[in-house]
Amino acid sequence: MKMLKQPINLVDEKRIISVGSKISILNLGSQKFLFTLGLLVLGYLVFIQDIYADSDLIIESNRKFVVTYPDNSLAVEKAAAEELAKYMEQVFSTKTEIKPESKLEKENQADAYIGKCKLTQKQNFYIKELKQEEFNIILKDSKLFIYGDDGTGAPFAPENKTGTLFGVYDFLENEIGITWIWPGKTGEDIPNIKNLRLKEFSRVESPKLLYRWMRFSPAAKDPIAFKDDCKYWFKRMKLSFVPKLWTGHSWDSYIFKTGMKDKHPEWLALWAGKRKEPHCCTSNKEFRDYIVEQCLNNPFNKNKWIVSISPSDGWGFCECEKCRALDLKGTDYSSSQPNLSNRHWDYANYIAKKVKEKDPAKNIAMFAYTAYRDSPTNIDKFEDNLYVAMCHSAAYNVNSEMKKTIIENIKSFNSKGAKLLLYEYWGMHYWLDLPYIFTKQMAEFMPFMYRNGLIGIEAESQKNFSTQGPNYYLGCHLMWNPEANSDKILERYYNAFGPASDYIKDYYNIFEISIQENLKSDFTYLRLINSWPQTFPEKTLVRAGECIQKAKDAVKGNPIWEERVKIVAIGYQYTKTMLELIEVYKKLGRAGVPLYFFGYQGAVAEQKHWSLPEMPKHYAKFWKEHPEINIAKEEKLKLLKRALELGNERERLLYVYDDLPALSRGMYKYYFPQMPLHEIIRDELKKENIKEGIY
Repeated sequence: MKMLKQPINLVDEKRIISVGSKISILNLGSQKFLFTLGLLVLGYLVFIQDIYADSDLIIESNRKFVVTYPDNSLAVEKAAAEELAKYMEQVFSTKTEIKPESKLEKENQADAYIGKCKLTQKQNFYIKELKQEEFNIILKDSKLFIYGDDGTGAPFAPENKTGTLFGVYDFLENEIGITWIWPGKTGEDIPNIKNLRLKEFSRVESPKLLYRWMRFSPAAKDPIAFKDDCKYWFKRMKLSFVPKLWTGHSWDSYIFKTGMKDKHPEWLALWAGKRKEPHCCTSNKEFRDYIVEQCLNNPFNKNKWIVSISPSDGWGFCECEKCRALDLKGTDYSSSQPNLSNRHWDYANYIAKKVKEKDPAKNIAMFAYTAYRDSPTNIDKFEDNLYVAMCHSAAYNVNSEMKKTIIENIKSFNSKGAKLLLYEYWGMHYWLDLPYIFTKQMAEFMPFMYRNGLIGIEAESQKNFSTQGPNYYLGCHLMWNPEANSDKILERYYNAFGPASDYIKDYYNIFEISIQENLKSDFTYLRLINSWPQTFPEKTLVRAGECIQKAKDAVKGNPIWEERVKIVAIGYQYTKTMLELIEVYKKLGRAGVPLYFFGYQGAVAEQKHWSLPEMPKHYAKFWKEHPEINIAKEEKLKLLKRALELGNERERLLYVYDDLPALSRGMYKYYFPQMPLHEIIRDELKKENIKEGIY
């Protein structure tokens, strides 16, 4: 279907007259010529009629656009009609009228019929039974019909089916040209169109994945306005969480918050000679049977299609003989991530089998995560009610070895009959709000997962659209259709920056290329955050800064585009600040300042903070490879002062621009108690009798 944003009136009387004049001048009066000319004119008029048929929908700024919805409409249908009317008014500067179907003067008075209107249901294209969240868009006889699979709940609730609303947003995006690049008004790119003529077409679409969701992990600490903006943006991205399921860490709900850890301390993991949290003894049969009972009878699991049995987050896995007897022979328990998959998937398969015996309709899910992310070697076939929630990010696929491993792993899980879910990491705290752009990996990995049986995605994200915007926009669209054209999706994103589009595209590409060329980390947190300055060297920052300046110059005088470029520029300023800060932290950490993750003394302080019985082996190994370096007191003071300045600037950027979808203050506040780096710098300066705020 071709969209003509500025229709040309091809039926032009002057052109016909000019043709006639030319005939007169040429004095070609033979009957044969006139007959031939008549056929040509007739064909031309038929051609014109084919281009501008009576069945076309004409939208003009000086003509009212009427939208209707069913009389006894669902809340979704009415909201969809209101959204269409609102945006049509903004695009065409036209007056829109919205009314229930019974208020129309005649049945076919409206331009758009939204939801399952009576007139819609009379049409031969009407489909009564729709797939989950499916929508149908039809332009026929100069009328627009949009309806879909809808639920009875609130229009913008993630758990409610909103096919009609998805259809409206799909029409506005693909036919009208609106783009929503991030939540809030600054992310709305709305074209200015005077007149538009749309030819007849039809499109039926349903999501390729049953659930599609972005989870802002520290959202509770982000502004309320941002959360409100997100609920609308999620629907415009066609995201939802309709199936009743959960896959997250479950033992808090089943064990640690129920008092069972005190009643049955033997169920806890044996770690460093003591039974303790956060993990449990997965080989204990009584513990396993209790988890079976929780899957079936815990009130939280009532009416859920899939329920979780995922272990807790963090380390401290059981070291008892029974658990270790299930592990692979020769397992290196001193490694940063020993392979404990056999014991965990034996636990999962046992529970799935026992649950199915009592309730064949109940399904079980467990994360494939950290020490149990790999496919087990002691199971030939998974129970058919067991879902494997892969915890993986396309970002990891920058590392060729990790990419090879995950592909082999997924194929192995598949060979055992696993049903795949995906818990993605698009903007997690490991990135520290830095511009980790990995669109090429997303464009490759998501279709691969879909072809290997992927059912749904939940993606961990942050309020950092200034540095992660292209990832989030592409990812949302690929969740609806993993096989969509990624280049075209990103082209829409960059076009929202108007005359700065090429510069913003180059800006993000510079960071993406730098990652491809320089990132050597294995993605353990310790190694990754120490590698960021090498991943984004000075030359990368210089080139990116040049793009930002060109973008600012290109949009000068246009407040809408200026605001969008400003948000990206905030991310650039933060990136420069953060990379220098990490480099200073590294120097101070190696000099003995107890900064978590940046030196041996920091590792000792962290061990004490978390009451660990011993320093993790991979920490000890890393700091042996990166020993402490003595520096002069004057140099240390200079670095401490600079760390304070940079840390203050980091906080300033996070707090001053908190009302924009630029950076995640929520992430900073959420993780600050776990890594109080700025507080440690302040404490070190106090020891030197230097008051905060002087520098």
